[in-house]
Amino acid sequence: MTKTSLTRLAVLCAALSACADDVTRPTLAARDSGPARDATPADLRGAATVDGPPDVALGFGGSTQMAASAQAASGGRASGHVALTLGTGFFTNVASEQYSFVALRTDPATPNAARGQYDMTLTTATGVVQEFHGIVVCMGTTGNTTRVAGQLTSVVVNGIPRAINPAASHNIWNVTDTGEGVGAADTASPMIFFPAAVAPLHCANDFIPPQFANEAGNVQVRP
Repeated sequence: MTKTSLTRLAVLCAALSACADDVTRPTLAARDSGPARDATPADLRGAATVDGPPDVALGFGGSTQMAASAQAASGGRASGHVALTLGTGFFTNVASEQYSFVALRTDPATPNAARGQYDMTLTTATGVVQEFHGIVVCMGTTGNTTRVAGQLTSVVVNGIPRAINPAASHNIWNVTDTGEGVGAADTASPMIFFPAAVAPLHCANDFIPPQFANEAGNVQVRP
């Protein structure tokens, strides 16, 4: 992990410890109050950028529900720094993306309840720089992979603050911790934009965003 990445992650951890109790977080509904499994769309579409069309097609991994539920009574955390070079597939309009995050499991009685913070910067294929800050609203861990959803609290495009778009107010992402040592490259997905009603479903159901090798930094998953 580079010195810049370590500094960024340390700042996130410190902010989480100092400010988490002061942040107003959305209340997660119990899973039983959400849509039935067969009502969740098998083909979901999110956006690769905050102002892009919903053209990132994702699968639906409903098979992870039981595994996530089995871990609901335990603690857990995930954190790290991710750097990705994109420009292919659904991400042709995104040149690169970097993010740092900390996600902590909270209430054991509430499936996927979590808190945390994240920062993300993406550069589009045309050179537009989009910067984001948000709070974690839920997380689910299966094995060494963690699914996270967050709510945006700040959007800055080319240095100019922008109002948050309700159609792209939340992010989802996955990270996989492959361990430490030579040849153990962690993998991570880009952050994908969804509206508030859809994004938290990812923590329980897994929308399976594509993951790529992490090019700089380290990811840690602790169930």
